[in-house]
Amino acid sequence: MQKKSIIAIGAVIGLIIFSSIFISRQTPRPLDTLVVGMMSGWAPFMTINNYGDYVGFDVDIAKALATRMGKKLIIKDMGSLASLFVSLEQKKIDMAFSGLDITQSRLAKLAMVPYTGEAVKSFSLLFWHKVPSTITKIEDFKNVPDAVICAEPGSAQEKYLNQFSFITKKPLAAVSDMILDLRYGKSLAAILEPQVARSLQKKESAIQILSVPLPKEFVVYGMGVALKKDNTELITAITTTMQELKNDGSLKKLEQQWGLEK
Repeated sequence: MQKKSIIAIGAVIGLIIFSSIFISRQTPRPLDTLVVGMMSGWAPFMTINNYGDYVGFDVDIAKALATRMGKKLIIKDMGSLASLFVSLEQKKIDMAFSGLDITQSRLAKLAMVPYTGEAVKSFSLLFWHKVPSTITKIEDFKNVPDAVICAEPGSAQEKYLNQFSFITKKPLAAVSDMILDLRYGKSLAAILEPQVARSLQKKESAIQILSVPLPKEFVVYGMGVALKKDNTELITAITTTMQELKNDGSLKKLEQQWGLEK
């Protein structure tokens, strides 16, 4: 009897421990925190300075949102676009910032709160020092043997390039890596959203830009903060607070500070 009692007591203790672990894993994040996923190396939206701090336009916007909402900001560097969206889907982050283009395909899956940028009806091809005289449109790459264009993995730009079988795509997650690729001749061109391309050109005069008109299905409707559609309370809070930042001029000042003014 005594042995059975010990076994029974042990089983109960084990169940309690297991339940405690399970509950702790299921406990939601504190309501006073705002967990934001970003990608470093994506200037001017988010980079890491010499002191190891996150800096950039999206970083400052996230700080402003958290402050006005009375929440503690936690920024997580997800490393890539794919990891960013997986973390959002798994609710490891509350929302995703990274100069994300608002597209019809993303709107079908996510809620996106606009905060900067304008409708994009073209992408920008970036070249180093000069645009080759033989290239005036995207189709001209057909006549350039082994031409490589670098693009952010999973981005609208990469999906646009996918329709051209004659183009060799090089996936690079950081815009800084794209610039180095162009500088050292590893890629002939890089493809980016125009607002980002203009910002880079202001800092590096060697960058030359060729505009590429887009078909309707690839048109981008500005940039937005991505959230899960079922997170309705946070969507409303972010939408309201973002509008406040627009109304009092705070957003405009940050756009000017980071070279994103229209």
